Amino acid sequence: MKNINIIRNLILSGIALFFLSTLTFAAPVVRQTSGANAAAIQATVDQFRSDLGANNGVGSSFTTGRREINWDGVPDNFASPNNMPANFFNANSPRGAVFTTACGNATFRVSANSNNPTATPVRFGELDASYPSTFTTFSAQKLFTVISGSAVPCNILTVNFFIPGTSIPATVSGFGAVFSDVDITGNARILAYDKAGNLLSPGFMAPTAAGGGLSFVGVSFNAGERIASVQIVSGTTRLAAGIVDGSNGEDIVAMDDFIYGEPRAINHHASDFDGDGTSDFAVFRPSIGTWFVLNSGSNTFSGVQFGQNGDVPVDGDFDGDSRSDVAVFRPSVGSWFILRSSDNQFQGVQFGQSGDKPVAGDYDKDGKTDIAVWRPSSGNYFRLNSSNGQFQATAFGQNGDIPINSSLNP
Repeated sequence: MKNINIIRNLILSGIALFFLSTLTFAAPVVRQTSGANAAAIQATVDQFRSDLGANNGVGSSFTTGRREINWDGVPDNFASPNNMPANFFNANSPRGAVFTTACGNATFRVSANSNNPTATPVRFGELDASYPSTFTTFSAQKLFTVISGSAVPCNILTVNFFIPGTSIPATVSGFGAVFSDVDITGNARILAYDKAGNLLSPGFMAPTAAGGGLSFVGVSFNAGERIASVQIVSGTTRLAAGIVDGSNGEDIVAMDDFIYGEPRAINHHASDFDGDGTSDFAVFRPSIGTWFVLNSGSNTFSGVQFGQNGDVPVDGDFDGDSRSDVAVFRPSVGSWFILRSSDNQFQGVQFGQSGDKPVAGDYDKDGKTDIAVWRPSSGNYFRLNSSNGQFQATAFGQNGDIPINSSLNP
């Protein structure tokens, strides 16, 4: 069996350890640079890659790491003079990115390489003859743009994220892009939004100008913020015939590499320990206090030593990262023990008593699982709201009933 990660049991000999780890909140990390060529911005781009983690390539789903799009693998039939499907990087080459734009008649285009079968000029020369000398590439040879057949300045792209190869909405921890030929700082920018559509701090991010060269900007979050979509503004107008960089004040900008964190499911799904939006096969072995999980995203096995004989396994997302946490309820002492997936930290909470049934769920609608029990002797629900830490009791049911949330662990 592979990828076995055994974590030492933090609950020894029935002794309850209670502490809430102090979380360290950090400001978003913004990386930006510009220069005449790829070599001039390489170090900053590589630092951003390091911020996000290892490149996961194409397909499958992982708990950490990053994805990249450099356009160079797009086949000729989806490159200039042809257009690329909006979902190419979720369907044809699954990396969890789907493109949209506010312009109703806009399409997405990847430039041709030098040996394409239709002899199409490189770097969007089929749109205007000036473009091959206007733009340069970070990763040769292809670039990307949004085009429109109308006069609408369709230079705005929206990227939405999904678990690669699925329709499950996802979020990422960071996003960055390389721009070609930004003449004036602010004419190219990235705006990152959370799942509620709120603009994430630090607002819009604008790479510094490098006329005729390359500019890069990227942001990563490490305090729980997640990006559900990004809006990219590239220049002052669209690429089209007769629209020349610098003419009439126009700043024509193309895009190269996109780099972003591994897409994770927006919402928690039952028994989803790897955050790919799909339930994983998982068992708790009481005799040795160990969890075994077959991760559906990467088809890898993981084992976690957590709990002891007599504990009741509980499924829930107690830290709000859309992944199931390893958690148990210990009836003998009325205590909960949780290993948070977001930071791998231990949490112990004394709540309940012997005979109670664990009925964890998101009762206060804050996106986190609340600690809760149902007491058969009195037919009462007791819960601890994760949103404000307040206690709440509700009388419902009678002795002999089975609470639905605990029906698998009666």
